[in-house]
Amino acid sequence: MNEVPMEVVVVGRHLEVPEALRKAAAKKTDRLGRYLAGMARAEVCFSNTPVGRLGDPVTCEIKLEGNGHVVRAIGTGGRPAAALDAAIDKAELQLTRLKRKLVGRSRPRHGNGKRPALDAAATGSQGPDLTAPAPQEPNLDEGGLEGITEL
Repeated sequence: MNEVPMEVVVVGRHLEVPEALRKAAAKKTDRLGRYLAGMARAEVCFSNTPVGRLGDPVTCEIKLEGNGHVVRAIGTGGRPAAALDAAIDKAELQLTRLKRKLVGRSRPRHGNGKRPALDAAATGSQGPDLTAPAPQEPNLDEGGLEGITEL
C-alpha cells in the first residue's frame, strides 16, 4: 500500500500543550488513517473551556479532512490525555460509519447486510411449489365438516 502520511497539527487554546502530549496526540491521530484511507490532514485542538453539562475542564477537538469529507469529534475529560482518548474513540466511530456509508453507496448489495431474494432454482434448494393449487379451506358456514379430524 502506498499511503501518504497524514499531516497532524496539534494546538492549544488557553492551554499550554506539553511536548509529550503533542507526540501522543500525533501518534494516535495518525493511526486513525487506517479506518478510512485518504484522510490527508488532522487538527487536534486542546482547550480548557468546559463543554457539556458535566463541565469537564479539558476539551479535545479532532478535525479530520480528506477526499472532500470532514469528520469532527469532541471529547472531554478531567485531564488532556483523557479528553484525547475520548475524542479518538468518537472519531473512530464516525470514520467507521462514514466508510460503511461510502461502501454501501458503491456496492449496494454489500454494504447494508441485506441480500436480495434468490430463486429457488438458482440456489438448488427446494422452496414452496408455487405452481401447485393452494389447499381449500372447508366451508364451515354450510355445515361442511369434511376433512376436519380434530375439534
